[in-house]
Amino acid sequence: MEVSSETKKPSKIGGYTPTQELGSGAMGQLWLCHDKSLDRMVVVKQMQQDIEDNDVNVRRFMQEGNILAHLNHPAITKPYALWKEKDGKLSLSMEFVHGLTLRQILDKVKQPPLWVVLNILHEILCALGEAHRKGIVHRDIKPANIMVDNDGRIHLLDFGIAHTESPLKFNKGEDAERLTQTGAILGTVTYMSPEQTVGEEATPASDLFAVGIIASEMLMGQNIFRGTNFSDTLQRIQKLRVTEKAFDKELPRRLKKLIAKMLNKDPRKRPLTAFDAAEQVSLVMRNYPRDMVPYTAMWIYAIKDSIKQKTDSIDETLYTEPPIYPTHIKFHFFKGLGIGAIIGFLICFIITRFI
Repeated sequence: MEVSSETKKPSKIGGYTPTQELGSGAMGQLWLCHDKSLDRMVVVKQMQQDIEDNDVNVRRFMQEGNILAHLNHPAITKPYALWKEKDGKLSLSMEFVHGLTLRQILDKVKQPPLWVVLNILHEILCALGEAHRKGIVHRDIKPANIMVDNDGRIHLLDFGIAHTESPLKFNKGEDAERLTQTGAILGTVTYMSPEQTVGEEATPASDLFAVGIIASEMLMGQNIFRGTNFSDTLQRIQKLRVTEKAFDKELPRRLKKLIAKMLNKDPRKRPLTAFDAAEQVSLVMRNYPRDMVPYTAMWIYAIKDSIKQKTDSIDETLYTEPPIYPTHIKFHFFKGLGIGAIIGFLICFIITRFI
């Protein structure tokens, strides 16, 4: 969403003081607010009054708060409160994540380094795995809904059109109703699965297809499914087949195979779960340090500096690439430790046995 200058800033939203409008859209406004009681910044999402008569929109808004409350994962935004203002506006306060969206990053760096791609891919798949485990399908995975914060951590945002089959409770204890009619298309078309484009119900496999599009975009420098118009984009999503050969030959084969599998037109032939896909990514990452957060934080700082300076290039002196450990060195190192431990045990056994 783009920052709007037209909406009049309220003096208070609940117990929060608005400082800036972060964006506005068809559903409402997004405000950055100060929580004086805890001296922290929060984000408050407010629903437009003119759409509050639509019961589906109201329930979808309330569902987002309930979904976030039932998800406990470091890569998923935490909700704080859900309430209705005196003027009738529904409001949802959430954790404020300070950083850059993946959309902003890709607009600046079309092809991030491989280690950045792997880190983002792994964290988003783990977050999706947790959501899917709770019966929640995001349905709108796209770069604008993925954020890398200033500390180098990855976040999955905006569960506003998510679908749930889990027994979450809503207002007055009612079970969630199906908020999407058969044949309806929800989501962003350039990151949509083939089944969603024809109005079929989205499943966890649909989210994996969207992740596959994002992964291919980061590695190729463009979204190959984006057409010249809406119809052309739909045709590409439904018919364009991506194989391992579509990627740079220097990329890890396991990674290319995984992405091609996520982009399979048949949902049944995609990875079984997001956790399975994340495990495959972790195998590709095995030569990198376990903690990628510090390196990602430095890289994000360099990109923000480039945006601030309005330069086309990234100052490489502002960040450090993570070291790459050859697999055979790791193997021989741990093999050596094992042999050393056995020899030490035998020496101790002989000494205690014959003394």
